[in-house]
This record gives sequence, C-alpha cells and structure tokens, in this order.
Amino acid sequence: MRNWYARLVVTSRQRLCAVLLIGLISGQAAGQPHFLNLLTAELALARGQGMYATELYRHTALQSSAFNVLDRALFVALEQQQFEIATEIAKHWVEVHPEHVPALFYLAHLSLRLHDYPLAAQTLDRILSHDPDAALDRILEGIYPESAEDRNALLTALQQLDSRNNPSLLVMSAGLLFDNNQQTEALTKVNIALKKRPRVTAFITLKANILIKQQQYAAAQRFLQDKVRQQPQNKSLGIFYVRYLLGRKLQREALAQLDKMTRQWPQDGEIVLLAGLVSIDQQRPLDAEKYLLQLLTQDSYIDQAYYYLGVNAERLNRPDVAEVYFKKVQQDDLYQKAQQKLALLRIAYGRLPEALSALTQERIDHPDHASFLYLLQVQLLNQNQQRERARQLLDEAIDSLPNQSELLYTRVLLLAPEEVAQAERDLNQLLSLEPDNPTYLNAYAYALANQNIDLEKAQRLANRANQLSPNQPEILDTLGLIALQQNQIEDAILILTRAYQIDAKLNIGLRLVQALQRGQREPDQQKLLEDLRQRYPNEPRLVASPLLPSNSALPLMSPNPLNHSTSIANSVP
Repeated sequence: MRNWYARLVVTSRQRLCAVLLIGLISGQAAGQPHFLNLLTAELALARGQGMYATELYRHTALQSSAFNVLDRALFVALEQQQFEIATEIAKHWVEVHPEHVPALFYLAHLSLRLHDYPLAAQTLDRILSHDPDAALDRILEGIYPESAEDRNALLTALQQLDSRNNPSLLVMSAGLLFDNNQQTEALTKVNIALKKRPRVTAFITLKANILIKQQQYAAAQRFLQDKVRQQPQNKSLGIFYVRYLLGRKLQREALAQLDKMTRQWPQDGEIVLLAGLVSIDQQRPLDAEKYLLQLLTQDSYIDQAYYYLGVNAERLNRPDVAEVYFKKVQQDDLYQKAQQKLALLRIAYGRLPEALSALTQERIDHPDHASFLYLLQVQLLNQNQQRERARQLLDEAIDSLPNQSELLYTRVLLLAPEEVAQAERDLNQLLSLEPDNPTYLNAYAYALANQNIDLEKAQRLANRANQLSPNQPEILDTLGLIALQQNQIEDAILILTRAYQIDAKLNIGLRLVQALQRGQREPDQQKLLEDLRQRYPNEPRLVASPLLPSNSALPLMSPNPLNHSTSIANSVP
C-alpha cells in the first residue's frame, strides 16, 4: 500500500500540469465538465481553498472510474483531513474496481480510522482473499485505537478473520490483546505469526514486550539473543536488544553487544553514542573517549560528543580538559547543561568570581539564553550566601527581560516576607503571562494562605492548580494549609495525609503534625513524629516537640539550574 503521508505536496504549477495529465489519461478533453472541475479544484488548492477543492474532487470522483481521478481525489481529501469524504471516495473506487487491492487498503485504513470495524473486517477479508499473506503491518499506522472499548470492538471484528492465519492480522490482534492486558492470548497469536514470518522485527519485538510484561525476563533475553544471533545484520533489532539490557540494568552485557555493533556499523552515530555513554557508566573512560572522539566527524552528533567527552573527563578528575570540552558545546539544550557543568566545576575549585564573569560574557555572546544564564548566576550567588547580590542581579534581569516567567517566579521565591506588595505584583504578572500554569497558581494560593488573607481566592487558585496537575504533593500541601487556616481540621488532615503519602517531605509532615495536634489525634500525631524522626534524624525541629512548618518559601520551587544527574544511563537517547 502506498503511504499517502509520505507523498510530496506539489506546487501550483505542478498541479496544473498534473490535472492536464489526469484529464488526458482519463480521456476527458479540455472543455468537458469533469475536466473543468479538476482544473478549478487545482486552482482552488493553489489559492488555499482546500475544502472547496475537496468537494469538487469528491463530486467528480463519484462520477468517474478513472484511476488517476480517483487517486488524486482521495489524496486531496486525505491532505485536507476530510476522512469521511475520503472514505466515500474509497468505497466508490472499490465498487468500480473491486479487484484493485490498493483501493482496498485505503478503505481498510479509513474504516479503521472512523471506527467502522465491521467494514474494516469485511475489507480486510477481501484483501486476504486476493493475497492470504498480504502485509497488513502498517494498516493501523497513525490510527491505533486508544480506548479499551475501541480495541475490543476491533478485536471482535477481526476474530472471524483469524482462521486465515495471516501473520500481519495475527500480530494486529496480538497488539490489541497486549494493550488489553491479555498477554497469554497475545503470545499465542504472535507465536503463530513468527512461525510464518520469523524475521520480521516488529513481530520479534512484540513477542519480547509480551514476555517482559509477563516478567519472563530470562525467556525474553534468550529469545532476543537467539534472534540477534540469527540476524546479525538487523541493526534495529540489535538496538532494541541493547535497550532491553539497559532497562534490565545489564550494562556489561549491553556494552558487549554495542562493542560488536560499533565494529559492524562504525559510522552509525546512534550506536557509537550509545556505546560511549554506557562505557562512561561502566567506568571504562578510555573506551568512552574512543567512541566519543569518533563522533566528532559527524556534524549531527558533534555537540553530544563534546558534552559527554566533558563528562568523561570530569569523572577522570581532569577538570581543565572537561572545561575545554564543555566550552565547545553550542546545541541549545546541551548548551545549557554544559554551562551548568562549567559553573559547578568552577565553584568546586573556589572560582566563584570567574564563574560569574564567564556567565556574564555568555549572556553577551548568547542573548537567546540570557534568561537561563541570569538564573544560573542568581542561583550561584544565592547558594554562596550572597542573597543581596542575587536579588540585585535578578532585578536587573527582569528590567532587561520583563516578561520572562522564570525570572519573575525566581524573584517571588527570593522576596523577603515583608515584601507582600511586590510578591502580589509579580504573581499577578505571572498569571497574566501563563494563566493556566499550576506552579504559579499554587504559588499565589500559598502566598495568600500563608498570610491568612483572601482565603476564598487562595482556595480558587489552588483548586484550579489541582485540576490542571492533580495529586501534586505541593499543591495538596497548599490546599491543606488553606483548610487549616479556615479551621477545617478534618479536611486538612485528609488532604495532608494524601500529600505525605505521595511525597514524605519534611514541611508537609510538620504541617500534618500540626493538623493532627489541632484535631486532638495524639496517637496518629506521635506515630507520624516517629516516622519523621526516622526520615530526618538531624532535623532540630523534631528533637523535642515539633515547630510549625517553615512558611518562608513557596512550595513549588522552580528547577534549580545547578541540578544535574550523576547517572549517564538516564541520558541514553
């Protein structure tokens, strides 16, 4: 079946040539009504009148049996995402040319898209009557049924066709069963399919995924090993196997497989990068360097190579070399990570002034990253007990970039408790910029609740945040604080208990202790205190009777630009 999504969209001049050819090939002379319809439709497409063109093509196609007219009409309808019209054209095409298999493929795909599963099954049956081994693998491309109801409806429709044992149809059913958690039935079908077509990668990976979901890890590994051994040239299967091993934390076995694959495909950037990253995690720095240096010859991987060469040098305790590599990174997402790494390296060796000065120069050289670089400088100052300088720099940043949400939110977090008016101005501006941001909604609600003012507004904002991002412990903590301030103790206990179950943070625990104390639930309070003391043995507020939770900081902190992962495995693409 032709993949219509991959077909090129022609220019208006090409469209005019195309319609002339369509008219000539289909035997319609210039001046005839059908020919004029086609010409008018193509001109309409060139003017951006897609729906009008689709209707013209629909009208013409339903009165035609010419392959070129039907094909073009169907393509235009699909291009305009008019799937019901496309289905109508495909039905007509199949009626006038019942033996034309491409038209049957179109109709099967479209009927599945429109959830007309009986028609889909009938059409698939007709395809299989022409070719029992027809490749139906991609017929669900882009239209896979997401709901259990739709999957069950399609399964019911396909059951009558399974007797043909078409491998693609079996795997289609197996995939549906897999997503419905019917693993045993799915495995039976995919095994039959594999007997007929044992080398199809999609069939192999589906069986592996079923075994994994059944927690038959040893069986999955043996199966994949055998298939990789049988198909040493199958690169995508080899990569799937490597990712399976990494998922099972079998880095040594994964690296052994990657060593083989890098020798077989030395110019494949994905494989070489993966080998480099796993080598770093496995503390094989020389191998990592070897692989990553190979990537410097490939433009699409050069920034990743420089970044991970820097990480590798950092782990070898070669900070000067690491800095050289990190400075070379320019790709947007990795650039910011590299600047974080550079800042951390300089701070680690007591070079704060140099780190700040370098970031100022970076703001000049990379104005597109100015907001991020300002935030990084602010974090460095704040973490080195230079809060006043951090605030001054942040004010400068906001004056320069007044509508940057992250800058405004960071200032909210740095404001002194008495700067209530400034906090309200910044929070109002944040919500005007991003009215549906749950972090900012929650921050405003928390600020109001913390001051015990306008609790009705605080409740409204927190509820909205919880709707947008349900069951976030920080938002639940705010709702619990509001309930406490409103003296709704039982509600507060319920909400804060849920928050603490999700994330046992100290402040949430302390607030729950306060709620239990006010609710005179001493046994629960003591039990919670013991749990907190085990979790936070050096917390002074837990030594004797606990103090109230600290309300000096808002509960949803913006991401710290200095945060970084120490595990390269999390970075494997």
